[in-house]
Amino acid sequence: MPFKVTRSQHKQEQDEDEKIIKVKKVHNLHDIDRFIYDAESIKNFRMDEAISTHPLSHRPTNVRSKLAYSDILKLCKPTTKYLLPGQVVIFGYAEPKYKEELEYYDKTPCTIFIGITRTKDGNVREIGLNLHYYPPRVRARILNTTYEVFKDHFSKNFNDAPDKPYGFINWKSLKHILKHNTKIAFGIKMYIPVLRGKSYVLPTRLLPTACYTEGHFSKATLMQIQKFWREFKN
Repeated sequence: MPFKVTRSQHKQEQDEDEKIIKVKKVHNLHDIDRFIYDAESIKNFRMDEAISTHPLSHRPTNVRSKLAYSDILKLCKPTTKYLLPGQVVIFGYAEPKYKEELEYYDKTPCTIFIGITRTKDGNVREIGLNLHYYPPRVRARILNTTYEVFKDHFSKNFNDAPDKPYGFINWKSLKHILKHNTKIAFGIKMYIPVLRGKSYVLPTRLLPTACYTEGHFSKATLMQIQKFWREFKN
């Protein structure tokens, strides 16, 4: 007698196949960064888990950084607008105004923006927390903590980049929630908007990948920057 597959068995096999496909996606950078999350997936999303299980996590530093940049720049459109509190942005900053005086600087910051200020001369400056100035483990902790505290904001902008400011994300609030990291001020930087090159505002779904980008530092190597971080005192 030929073997017969019941309708319930067929449905079960389909479900198993879908699970296998979903597992495969977890190991593919291309699929992860293009995956659009539904409400349930967003609700269950864990930033720490997404970073630690990311397909770039075990790749050499220079390789994973190159792949991360490549994928992000393909998926995001550049903007020339002022950056807003709550946005995580990758941008070009190759020619700082005082570059000759700076000990070192990052030419491609990945920054959590926390506000706009004015100098004594009335000039606008954008202030942000450049994640590249921290070792990867600290960078991941900062992203995860910021995500958990401001989950409402990041959930609303999960699949698409935010275009409205989120006023609660500012230096005072970040310093408070990251108070156990005494070196947090090391990554606070000020930028002149007109000197900012192409800027890519990231949706939440791309933050785990952005965690694996590295800075392109002028006047210092990546190892030197991490040494400066370890020696930094508030």
